[in-house]
Amino acid sequence: MAVCVAVIGKDNSPLYIGGIGNDTSTDNELSRQWLVHTALDALEERLASTNTNNSGANANAARTDLRDLYLGLLYSTDTHKIYGYVTNTRIKLVLVTSSTSPSGSNIRDAEVRTALRRLHALYADAICNPFHLPGDQITSQKFDKQVKNIMLNNV
Repeated sequence: MAVCVAVIGKDNSPLYIGGIGNDTSTDNELSRQWLVHTALDALEERLASTNTNNSGANANAARTDLRDLYLGLLYSTDTHKIYGYVTNTRIKLVLVTSSTSPSGSNIRDAEVRTALRRLHALYADAICNPFHLPGDQITSQKFDKQVKNIMLNNV
């Protein structure tokens, strides 16, 4: 089961961090932010290694790698698994799942990939709002509701 979803800007500033559940305590919010920020190190490392591999490859191979924006499992802990996705504009999407729940340990890679692609589409819709300023946090209630729907139903 998905625990947290985050949209991180080009400059590694959080644009959206959302979770599910009724627990809105400060400790829970801080643990979500900690998980997302620790995922950024792994995400940046994966991006750096991808760019290094593409520089030596031919142009066709580089184009194929750029189409696949899903970075897969970034790292896992005893209680969580963290997955990453990067858009062409270097916006980072992070999905945190629980590995302690029975459904969390059986999550397939294809399900996570689909959820992150749907999140990317929701993000694109949210920033296409003419009143949204690029680089500002996403405060849309519609976006929040749709993200929580993805988290409850898909992953």
